[in-house]
Amino acid sequence: MKAMTLVLVGICACAMGAEKVPPGAAALGYTKCILNEHPTAADIAPGRTGDYKWFSGQWFEQAGPPLSLYRTEKGVLVLSPGGDLVSAPLDFSPGKLPLLPGPDGFYVEFDVRLSSDSPDHWPAVWLMPAEHGPKQLDQYEGDPPGYERFMEFDIDEGGFGPGLTGTVHSTEGVWTQEKGYPQHVQNPNNVVNTALDRSKVHTFGGSYDPVRRRVTWWLDGVEQMSAGAPYVPEVAAKQHFYLILSNQTHGAKEPYDMFVTAVRAYVPASSSVPAKPLR
Repeated sequence: MKAMTLVLVGICACAMGAEKVPPGAAALGYTKCILNEHPTAADIAPGRTGDYKWFSGQWFEQAGPPLSLYRTEKGVLVLSPGGDLVSAPLDFSPGKLPLLPGPDGFYVEFDVRLSSDSPDHWPAVWLMPAEHGPKQLDQYEGDPPGYERFMEFDIDEGGFGPGLTGTVHSTEGVWTQEKGYPQHVQNPNNVVNTALDRSKVHTFGGSYDPVRRRVTWWLDGVEQMSAGAPYVPEVAAKQHFYLILSNQTHGAKEPYDMFVTAVRAYVPASSSVPAKPLR
């Protein structure tokens, strides 16, 4: 009987995900895993809507990058130059991957490496709110017509400094073709000065805490920097965020491949977002 009990406990631990919660999630007590993906090209939708995990192109583009820019090598997703994947359909209908809940708070991390290391390479892993879309759901009660408010959370971008570059943007106002959005601020402490070899696998993480109105960046399990108000807008606690993976350059167009091994996300145990068993 004792042996059987031990076996059952072991099965339950595996089903719940016995792996250690990442430090960036543990720091906030976010222990529920809601995203544990090892993406491949087969996960990408053939079009821009439907019941898929990933979609090529941003909602504001006329057409997404061709699917030929994505492939799988040894079980790992590879983005060629120009690749740009999002985890939400073009119309922001439910896809297979959950949105990260601003009202609850979240931690997300990406395991990424590049085929080579160059300051011209511009890989990016970042988040945008689904409310900031064609329906302008980032316009809230009391706002003038056309007035939008949203947070952009850049977990990491390459080529802006020797190390990780993490930026949080608070943007609002009525967008115009000539001037864009009239109000925008971003955290000034966004570049880590320690050099980073991007040809090695690194884990880029970021957390959002709606209680303290604070975001924090993590690299390979080590905290790098944090930012709060006014760079983290209050409205972020009303928004829900989708993931973006992109392979761009800073102008010289030096070709490189971007390998994405895994993507994970955690929320408080009290969150209504369903848990995703670790594997």
